[in-house]
Parts: sequence; C-alpha cells; structure tokens
Amino acid sequence: MELPKRANNDKYLPDGTYTKVMEKLRGEKSAHDIRIGIVYAFDKRTHLLPFWYADNRMAPCSVRTIGEVLYESGFKNIRIVLQQSTPNFKPSEAILDGKPLDMLLVSSMQVHSERAYDLVKDACTLGDDRPLIIAGGPKAIYEPADFFELDGQRGVGADCSVTGESFVLLDLMQTILAERQGDESMRSAFERARFNGALNKVPGVVYLSPDSPPDRPIALNTGVQRLLRDLDEMPMPDAGYRLLEPTHKGTQLKDKPLHHRKVAWESPISSVITTHGCKFNCSFCPIPAVNQRTWRFKSPQRIAAEVKHIHEAFGIRHFFSTDDNFFNDRSTVIDLMTEMAKTTSQGEPLGERINFYTEATEFDVHANEDILPLCRKGGLKAIWFGIEDITANLINKGQTVGKTEAMFERLHDIGIKPMVMMIHSDTQPLRSPKGDLSGVLNQAEYLFKHGAVSYQCTYLGPAIGTRDIEPAAKDRILYKTVGGEPVPQAFLDGNHVVASKHETPWTRQINVLRAYARFYNPINMMRVLFDRKGFKWARLGNQCLGQMGLVITVPQLWKWARKLKKGPIEVYDGLQDARIPMVNVETGEEISWAVEHTPSLSLPIIQPPVPASV
Repeated sequence: MELPKRANNDKYLPDGTYTKVMEKLRGEKSAHDIRIGIVYAFDKRTHLLPFWYADNRMAPCSVRTIGEVLYESGFKNIRIVLQQSTPNFKPSEAILDGKPLDMLLVSSMQVHSERAYDLVKDACTLGDDRPLIIAGGPKAIYEPADFFELDGQRGVGADCSVTGESFVLLDLMQTILAERQGDESMRSAFERARFNGALNKVPGVVYLSPDSPPDRPIALNTGVQRLLRDLDEMPMPDAGYRLLEPTHKGTQLKDKPLHHRKVAWESPISSVITTHGCKFNCSFCPIPAVNQRTWRFKSPQRIAAEVKHIHEAFGIRHFFSTDDNFFNDRSTVIDLMTEMAKTTSQGEPLGERINFYTEATEFDVHANEDILPLCRKGGLKAIWFGIEDITANLINKGQTVGKTEAMFERLHDIGIKPMVMMIHSDTQPLRSPKGDLSGVLNQAEYLFKHGAVSYQCTYLGPAIGTRDIEPAAKDRILYKTVGGEPVPQAFLDGNHVVASKHETPWTRQINVLRAYARFYNPINMMRVLFDRKGFKWARLGNQCLGQMGLVITVPQLWKWARKLKKGPIEVYDGLQDARIPMVNVETGEEISWAVEHTPSLSLPIIQPPVPASV
C-alpha cells in the first residue's frame, strides 16, 4: 500500500511560499534563542556490507537540510548530532547555550527506528521539563503513529510526527509560534495548538487526539503534504555542516560544534539534493509514491554553486547526488553537466577537482550514452546501477546481458566507474548452468569479469509503503519472531532475510554471503592486478574495502542464518490491527497510511478539533 497523493492541481506549494515562511520566521525574533537539538538516529547493527564504509563518512542530507532551513529562518541555537558519530548522546543531558533543549527533532530511517525510540524515551525522562519532541524522516513518513505511547506508556513518545519534507516543519513551527505567549515553552505552545485545532491547518503532520480515551490513543492525520516545486528555494548548504556535533563518546553536547576545517575529515563525502522522482514503478520501491509521481530538480546553476561552495568552504571532494534516477530526464542531465563542466574552482575546472557520484538505471544510461563524455567532464566519476537482476527475471527495467557488457566497457573508456546493486530473491538459484546467467553467483562473477568496481547484493523483502507489503502479509511470509524473539527493525536492512517463502530461508541468507565472497576475494584482487581494464587502483581499493566488510558482515549474518535454521519462525498472519489507529482530521474517519490495517471496529467517535479561527 503506497502513500496517498494530492490532486494533480494541488500537489505543489505556490512558488515563493517556502521563502516567505522563512522570512516570516526570521521576524519572530523573540523565539530565535530557543535551543534546538537535531538528532539522526543510527543503529550500529546496520553497520555491515554494503554500507559499512559510507554510513559514518557522510553526514546525512536530511538533518543538514533541517538545520539549514531553521538557521536561515533565524534560529541560532542549533546542534546536529549524528548518532553514528556520537552513539552515547542523551537528549536528557544535553545543554545548549547554557540551558536544556527546548526542542528535540529526531530523524530516522526504518532500520534505525529502535534507536530513535530510545532517544525519545530518554528525553521523556525529564517529565514536565522535557523538550517538544518532533519525529521525522522515512520512519515517521510511513509509520507516524509508531512514535507515540512507546512501550505502551501513556505520555512517553513524540508530540508530533512530520510526514513530509522540510516545509512541513517550517509550517508547523510557524503555527506553534503563533500560539506561543511570551517566553513560554515550545511544548506548552504546541499543546495549545493541539487542543484548539490549529495543527489541522498544517498538511503533513500526525499528532495524538486530545479527545481520545486514556486507554485508547488515537492519532489525527492532517493529510498529505504539498511539495516544494522549485528546489532552488531551499537554503544553500552551509550551516548544516557548521552545526555538526564533533565525534565523541560522551552523553552531553560539546561547548562548540565541529570546526569547519575538520568537516572534511569527519564527513569526506557530501550528499547533495539534485533531483527527486523516478519514472519507473517498481512494486518493491516506495520512492515514486512519496514524491507523488512528480519529477523535481534544482537548476544547473544552483547545483554547480552548491558543489563549488561545499568544496571550497569545507574541503570536501566527494559528492553523492541523492537522485532516485539521475538520468530520468535527458535535458536535465545535459543542462546540469554543461554547467558543471564550465564551472571553475580556484582557477581549475570543478570537474577535475571533485568526484560526483549518482544512481541510475542501466536502461537510461544506455539511452544517453552519447552524453557520457560531457558527464565525465562535469565531474561524474561513478554510477551506482540498480540492475537488480541481469536476466530481468525479477523485474524488467530494460537491462540485458549484452547491454551490461557494452555499457560497462563504454564507461571504462570514458572514465566513469560502474558500481552495481543487485537483489537476491526466493526464486533465484545460487548457481545456474553454463550459458545461463540466472544464478546469483554467476551474475557476481559476470559483473566482476566485465569491470564492475563495487558490488552490492541485498535480499528482496517487502518494504513499508510499497505495493508488496500487504500481499506478503496475507501470504504469511513476513517474519514476526525468530527463535522466540521479535525481528529487530534494524534487520529490515536488506542484508537479513526477514521475509521468505523458501523452505530453508537460512540457505538464502548464506547465499547472500556467498555472492559477496564471489565478488570480493583475494583471487579477484590478484586478477585485478593483471587485468587490462581500467580503474585498477579503484578496483583494488574496493576489493580491500569489500573484504574488510566481509570480516564484519559474515559473523553477523552467519549468526542470523543459524537462528533461522533453528527457529521457530513466527509470521504475521495477514493484516494486523493498528497499535494506534489514525483518523483523518477532515472527515473524522479511520484511515490507513503507508500500511493497510484491519479496521478498528471499536474505535470511538472522534471529532477532530476545529481551528479556532473557523
């Protein structure tokens, strides 16, 4: 079940709205001294292949963007904490500008949600003195009510979940500040807005109904966000890096944020927003729905200016573009790469000083093969290909065996590294006969032979917010417990087999390890030394990183495979009841969001609060 979308004529914010709200917040000078902690939750159990190297070397774009828009809106007491760098941080002990936090913003992916809950619960130990807690990120977008009433404890949880992009937070801040009286706390002002219905006017938030019974919490959903059409309205990326908490093992905040000259050391890779959207409609991917089937992008001049600024201000040379499919639109790529190619930095072409990386489908790159030299001139040095399955038996996105071989050879000639992302599934064999590339090991060997620089192999499992999740629940293939213990959210990372029809799922788990070992091994390292293909040093480096990653990954996945083998495995039996039902603020009717739930027949009638101005 995918996220709902707005009507086509109501998907976008009117141009200029984003900028106007920031300007209005800059006028709220009495609120500029509030202390805001922004925390990116991170579960170290996900520190495995293929993410183990980049997960703590790239400050996530999400929390940096939130810091930037708040700073641009006039708020100065902000600190961004990355839990992968500061794992012991406790919001309850955080002191910023000499006082505790007024607001705690927690951003989390699905796989990190249990650590996000811990952060929220820790903040709640402060009781009435706790900060206003707002949850965001993919977890909050798809399952917003999961942040409320944690561990079944009333009052222990986030105050609100943001189910959209940064404008929703700005709109929410504007609404809360309109209710704030004098120097009262942000939480107190939020409560007034919650009770008088002011929050109903902010599309993209979910909060607990003030009228729900004590023993039956109910969440109110204000509906789908409106999207920012012109991404150039977003602030230039700068403050997000200057507000980072330094790496340490303590529980409190340091007196000062990370010095800007040390940013490149702690975050040598910069993620940048360039485009949003994808024309494909894969049933296992939630991305098109969250973008409401739109295609948005920044102007070429803006992107080139961002990359140049980050490089010159912080010394970062590696840039990963957070595209869903970079080559989705040919004219966008041409315009961007033309601008990047003519941009200079310190008297040299920007494309020669930086390394630009992105994701794309093989089909689209092949269709735009003629503009690859331009892309290389603009700094494009590597493409992560979502090939999934060379034979297209799993999903057909235009990939073929011959196309892969020709495409990789062309990329080597131009100087762009092909990096591959594959998916193993219940129906894919471990090995296949000679001449048949359907086997996962056959494909790993084939890709190495034809010059893939890096390799990723995850296991196909239905993700929250996709069309695959409800059929999987009804087919009883989603694991609820293994060996009598609940499946951790961290294990929904694609590395762990947590949903399968296979009779021996533990063997499928071992297959993932065998696929990695077929690509990353000492023999292949020696083959690279004598291979005439390009990127010898890059391939050697990735072989080293991959084999180091296997040392970390094998014990963890082997342990999980043994647990799968021993069992017992308990599955979800069809659609489940919502732990906290959600009600539409406009209709008062119960709704499902990104996950379909069985109707709550005993749901009490809730009249959503009417905004005071109505």
